[in-house]
This record gives sequence, C-alpha cells and structure tokens, in this order.
Amino acid sequence: MKKNPLLFFVTLCLLAGSLCPALAQSRKGEDDEIKVEFNERQLEKHLTQYGDQLDLSRRQGRKIARIEKKYDKKESKLADEKGLKLGRKRALQKEKAEALLSVLTDGQIERLNQLAGKKGFFRRII
Repeated sequence: MKKNPLLFFVTLCLLAGSLCPALAQSRKGEDDEIKVEFNERQLEKHLTQYGDQLDLSRRQGRKIARIEKKYDKKESKLADEKGLKLGRKRALQKEKAEALLSVLTDGQIERLNQLAGKKGFFRRII
C-alpha cells in the first residue's frame, strides 16, 4: 500500500523535472526576440546636443526642423484635448522619433550612438 503513493510521487517528480528544461528553452528563445526600445525624448535631447557633430546637411536640418514643427503642432492639439491621453502622447513621441531617425543616415545613427555612449541605442524601426 505504501508503494502506490511513493510511485505516484516519483512519477510526478519525473514529469515535473522533464517539463522544466522545456520551459527554460522556450524562455531562452523569447529573450532573443526582444526588440530594443528607446526613450524618444532622449533622441531629441541627443540630436540637439550633438547635431553639429553629426555633420547634418542643410537639407537634413530643414527636414528635422519641419518634423519638429509638425509634431509640436500635433502635441499642442493633443494638450488642448480633455481626457486621458498618455497612450496617444507616447505614440506621437514614438512616431516623431521614427520620423527623425528616417532623416539620418546609418553612419549618422552610429555616430549618435557613439556620442550618446550607448551602443545600438537608437535604431531605425522598420
């Protein structure tokens, strides 16, 4: 009689032990696919701080100015609205950051990362 509960317990432990490595492997695969998120406000700060060191062309400078003006208008409209708008504000900031990064070349993005001191911090989101 004592063998049945013992046999049940051993079987349960073996089953649980065989599932743990499978769960660990599935989690490992999920970590590899995590996207790098960045703070959009830091992108704006670093662009203004290091803009002269990025060797921006006049065309790029004008495009950046247009993008900032466009999104400043959108942000002021959003500020005038009533209600909860945190999610929309965050989405607008992300959209602005993507637009700003689209103006920069890959070399300028790498240079910005070096100047900011974070390797691969700013990336184009495709």
